[in-house]
Amino acid sequence: MHGNEIPCKGSLLLMQTIPPQKLVIGTPTPGPWPKNLAGFILFNEINKMNRLSFILVVITAVISPAFIQAQLSPDSTVNKPGQQPGSDSLPFRQKDSLKQVTVTASRSGVQVDNGRIIMNMANSALAAGATVFDVLTKMPGVSVGQDDNLSLRGTQNVTVMIDGKMNYLTGKQLADLLKGMSSEQIVRIELMPTPPAAFDAAGNAGIINIITRKHTARGYAIDLRSTLTRGSNWLFNENITAAVNTRRLQVSASFDYNTPHRFVNSHSGNGVQEHGLNYNLQRTNTGSYKIKFYTYRLGADWQLNDRHQLSAFYHGYFDDFSVYKHARVNRYDADDQLHSVIRTHTSIIEPYHYHAGNISYTWRLDTAGRKLTAEGHYINYRNLSDGLMTTRIEDGNTGSITAEHALRSHQPGYITIRSAKADLEWPYKGVLLRAGLKYAHVTNDNNFRFDSLINGSYKEAATMSDHFLYDEKIAAAYVSLAKQWKRSGLQAGLRMEQTDAGGRTVKAALFNQWKYTRFFPTISFEHTLKQHRLSLSLSRRINRPAYGDLNPVRWYVDQYFYYAGNPGLVPEMAWLLAATGTFNRKYVVTATYGLRENYMAKRLLVDSASNAVKSQSVNFSDMQRFDLLLAAPFSAGWWSLQASVGVNYSMYPIPQRTGDVSVSRWAGSVQVQQQVKLPAGLRLEVSTNLYSRELWGIYLKEALFFSDAGLQKAFLNENLLLKLSFTDFLRTYRLKAYSLSNTTDYRYFDRPDMHRLGLSVRYHIGGKVVPKKAAGIEEQERL
Repeated sequence: MHGNEIPCKGSLLLMQTIPPQKLVIGTPTPGPWPKNLAGFILFNEINKMNRLSFILVVITAVISPAFIQAQLSPDSTVNKPGQQPGSDSLPFRQKDSLKQVTVTASRSGVQVDNGRIIMNMANSALAAGATVFDVLTKMPGVSVGQDDNLSLRGTQNVTVMIDGKMNYLTGKQLADLLKGMSSEQIVRIELMPTPPAAFDAAGNAGIINIITRKHTARGYAIDLRSTLTRGSNWLFNENITAAVNTRRLQVSASFDYNTPHRFVNSHSGNGVQEHGLNYNLQRTNTGSYKIKFYTYRLGADWQLNDRHQLSAFYHGYFDDFSVYKHARVNRYDADDQLHSVIRTHTSIIEPYHYHAGNISYTWRLDTAGRKLTAEGHYINYRNLSDGLMTTRIEDGNTGSITAEHALRSHQPGYITIRSAKADLEWPYKGVLLRAGLKYAHVTNDNNFRFDSLINGSYKEAATMSDHFLYDEKIAAAYVSLAKQWKRSGLQAGLRMEQTDAGGRTVKAALFNQWKYTRFFPTISFEHTLKQHRLSLSLSRRINRPAYGDLNPVRWYVDQYFYYAGNPGLVPEMAWLLAATGTFNRKYVVTATYGLRENYMAKRLLVDSASNAVKSQSVNFSDMQRFDLLLAAPFSAGWWSLQASVGVNYSMYPIPQRTGDVSVSRWAGSVQVQQQVKLPAGLRLEVSTNLYSRELWGIYLKEALFFSDAGLQKAFLNENLLLKLSFTDFLRTYRLKAYSLSNTTDYRYFDRPDMHRLGLSVRYHIGGKVVPKKAAGIEEQERL
């Protein structure tokens, strides 16, 4: 601003971290100066929290037809109005141009901002060879169960966004997608416990938003990355990302090739009753997953003029997925004698095709902040699955083959999502008003067929084959307001969603229809007290069934265990209350409480026809969960530490033979991340994670402990970055749990492929660059 407090338009302020001793003030970037530039003021403030120097550069301007004749020098000061340049002046040469200003700062590992819990991941040495899935599972409140299912604060079907774009996957498909993405593209992970009304109402534990790097500088930038990882397999990840930014047009593109192969060794067991006799099953499962992941993105922003912008984005991937599984089930009789051995071999070829495109238009109505945005989305997802499961039963005493079976499956799935929405922002007398409309149409078509080998030829298993069709229409509208005072802020909103959905099976003639209208209020309040910040929020949320959970198709692990969909599921509703606080700008405390109705979770049943354990999502009664998280950073020059301590209390409904019973339990977790600055510019990071026993749906999970380490070094003016990581270097990562339901005594003990050594090489040409970000919709999450 100039002397009369008139703001200077068009100023650009960038932030990055640099050591104070490397700060050099010299000649500004060449180029033409703005005609109204008068000078700038330089401040150097020492931050008391982490003892880093923060450089704040403020550009001031006056309306003047003349240029300031000046030269910037390290020992200059600021000219007073009318003062002639001298030994204490801050002059500029006419030929020089200040295109951008750099402010230095540092970010803690955990931050709280407007109710969001932020985990900063930029430039982490632990990222080499790690996937987004690996990083996400180490976030407070996130748990992993059998078959890589994610749970956020006790809620499965986690709502995950990538750069504000809802993905379409859940369960195993979501895990595979996140495993196909490199964590080196991540800047931070945001957890929004109570998202505002502008966001879709999905997500009964909040929304996880994964933020990738963004290209902002003018000109071009190219990022080349190659990663080699050794675990049970050799893993490769190759990436090229490029962007070109001009004054009117910004274009970015990326291509990623990843081979997140893995090997899983699992042990499980349960009791069964056959022909009036009791048997104990001891199962060993091994799975060799071969995955080739091709991901491609293309995006463009076209600034038509100062008020109109047109954006388009495409994201696609091809997942060349295949797996070979072997299961050995030892069947023991009541005297603990080996009765028989069941050997199952399963091969699956399951390519996934994903295409998502959106186009958006932004109209800035005036310079006061009034803005209208319209977006359209089209998504197509195809899953072509073909499998063959062969089973051989051997006598426990002689080893002779007593029976052989073969089951062939063909399960093509097609999901199409179309949506359109419009949002309006309207500042009025210090209040920011927002309103919007949205309409989405989803179709799901899965014509699945199973064939049994009978007398040397395959014949259709009619009771297992069917054609599932699902159609869903959601219309939504919202309005919200935000008011900011000097140190306080208030946001309140109301969202309405009307759902008309139906699912049917053609052969079995089963039909379920859902028609309902729900209102979702949200309110949050935030207050700042110098070094402290407090916030409180309340919201109503919904968790609609995932499309895969509604589909009654079966997915076999072996003859005695399979997963099945449930077309009778109804949405889960929840109230979420969250309180967050930041003290002395670095100590973070968050507390959340969730009360969920029609809680959705897995239930284990015994299929009377085959004596197999059937795992199926069902609706239970109410579920409650309380979470408390404390995070604190510590530093001592060359060494820094970020500690997070979490405590939670869960109360779950557990199904029993005589009805559901409530089970409750306290659990805790500790996560410590250390950074050590070594000589020659090396940086070492060590992450240690400890989780106590905790409830996970119907399971009680055993304690978990593991540690990761990473080392990195930058060369060539930080354009070349080398990272070496060693995940689970103590080889202690295990997933062990047992069912609390007496419908079956199922238990499992998995050893995921987490013990890995990775080397990453990244080279930058030009400016900073990352894949183009895009807007998203809620329906993508539920594929």
